[in-house]
Amino acid sequence: MAPGYLPTQGSNEQERRRVGREEGLNLLFAAAQDVAREEGKLADGIYASLEQSRISPTSFTLISAEGQTIARVSLAKAREVIALRREIAREVTRKAKLEITPYANDQSNKRNFRNLPEETRALAWAITTGRRFPAKGYSRRDIQIAVLLLFPLIVPGAWLLIRIAQKRKRYDKDLKDLVLRWKSNGRQDPAPNLFAHFHLD
Repeated sequence: MAPGYLPTQGSNEQERRRVGREEGLNLLFAAAQDVAREEGKLADGIYASLEQSRISPTSFTLISAEGQTIARVSLAKAREVIALRREIAREVTRKAKLEITPYANDQSNKRNFRNLPEETRALAWAITTGRRFPAKGYSRRDIQIAVLLLFPLIVPGAWLLIRIAQKRKRYDKDLKDLVLRWKSNGRQDPAPNLFAHFHLD
């Protein structure tokens, strides 16, 4: 990768970094491409070059293998994507009762992982290989707020529930599309960086 560094919080960088610099850059690079796709700056199926791309304290500049600048995205937004991937990784490992280690390829973890629903396996594959993956756009707390609003404020509460239902419908459709892409790619297991998400702090 071109000159740059992986920003971290805190004064003692070496003590705080639990995941290797190279793996951290890989995670951030994949997240930056997600942001670029969401902003319409990077088409599906097109990828930047990790070696050519540049990172600064505030942005990630995606550059093609030929040296052409594709897009410059906010580092803060890329970190938000990593946080979302980490949330999904936690959910996956909790459901499968996976052992959280720096290695994801041990046989016990693979066996437990393959017992998960296809949707969960497809999500894990997507977040660890830099593929597009759907985001719900709402949380359990949003649903609870909507239900509470139904009593004193029927219209706002109903409107919020309708919005959540629309997001859920869109999420379910996008998730089905992801499962189809996962199957067409051979039902692959997630990359080892599924566990790297737990060692970023």
